[in-house]
Amino acid sequence: MEISAYSPFWLIVVFYLLSGIWEVGRLLRPEGFSKQWADRLPFMAFALHSLFLLYLASRVENIPVTNLFESVVFLTWCVVAVFNGVEYLYGVPSLGAFLFPLVTVLGFWVLSLGDNLLGTPSNLSKFWLIAHTIPLFMGYAALTLTFVLSLMYLTQQRQLKHKFFGPLLLGLPSLESLDRLMWKTLSFGFPLLTLGLVFGIFWVKYSNILGPQWYMDPKVVMGTVTWLVYAALLHLRIGVTMHGSRVAMLNIAGFTLVLFTFLGTFFLGAQHGYKKVSKEDTMIIKGIKE
Repeated sequence: MEISAYSPFWLIVVFYLLSGIWEVGRLLRPEGFSKQWADRLPFMAFALHSLFLLYLASRVENIPVTNLFESVVFLTWCVVAVFNGVEYLYGVPSLGAFLFPLVTVLGFWVLSLGDNLLGTPSNLSKFWLIAHTIPLFMGYAALTLTFVLSLMYLTQQRQLKHKFFGPLLLGLPSLESLDRLMWKTLSFGFPLLTLGLVFGIFWVKYSNILGPQWYMDPKVVMGTVTWLVYAALLHLRIGVTMHGSRVAMLNIAGFTLVLFTFLGTFFLGAQHGYKKVSKEDTMIIKGIKE
C-alpha cells in the first residue's frame, strides 16, 4: 500500500474514534462532554472523509472501489452519509455512540492490511459501474444503520427489563421510536440493495465477465441469500406484523450476511471479489503509468 496515498485515512479514522468516544461520553456522562464538540468532531471527520474520497476517485478516474481499501473507504463514507440523513430527519439521540465505534473498527481493520493490497483484476474494472455500485453500497449503508438501531433497541429493552434507571436508559430513544426507525432504514435499504443487484446481474450477463456459470460465483450466491433474508424480514414486518426484539435479532443476523458478502467472500477465491493482484494490476489500480 502506498503510504503517501493512503496515510490521510489514519487521521480520518482517528477523528471517528474521537467522535465515538465523545458520543459514548455524552451518553453515559452528559455533563462531562459538551454537545458542541459532539457535533464538531463528526462533522470534521465526514468532511475530511469526503475530500479523501474525491482524491481517491481522481486517482483511479472512476468510483474508488478498485481494491478492498478503497471499497471500505467508500462504504464507511456511505454509512456516515446515511447516518447524517437520519440524524437530520429524525434527530436520533445517541445513534453516533453506537455507529462511530463500528466505523472506527472497519477503518482500523482495513488500515491494518498494510501492503497486502487486495484488488480486483484489471479485466473486471468495468464491472464496477455506477448503476451497480452506488445503489448497492448505499443499501449496505442503510442496512448498517438498521443493525445499529437493532443493537440500540435490544440495549434499551434490557435496561427496561432489569430496571436499570441510569443515564443509558435516559439517553436512548424509546422502544417505539427505535422500532419505527428500524423499519424506515430497512425500507430504504432494501430497494437500493435490489436495484444494485439487478443492475449487477444485467451487466454480468451482458458482458459475460464472470463466464457462463456467473450464478455460481460465491459473491453472487451470498448477495442473493442476503437479499432473500431481507425480503423475508420485510414480509414478516408487513404481513405478519412482527415487531420488537425478534425483528431486531433478525436484523443483526442479516447484517452478518452483509458483512460476509462484502468482505468475506474474497477468502473463497471468488473471481467477483478481492484478491492479491499482480504488480501490473497494482499499477493499473493505482493509475501509475510508465
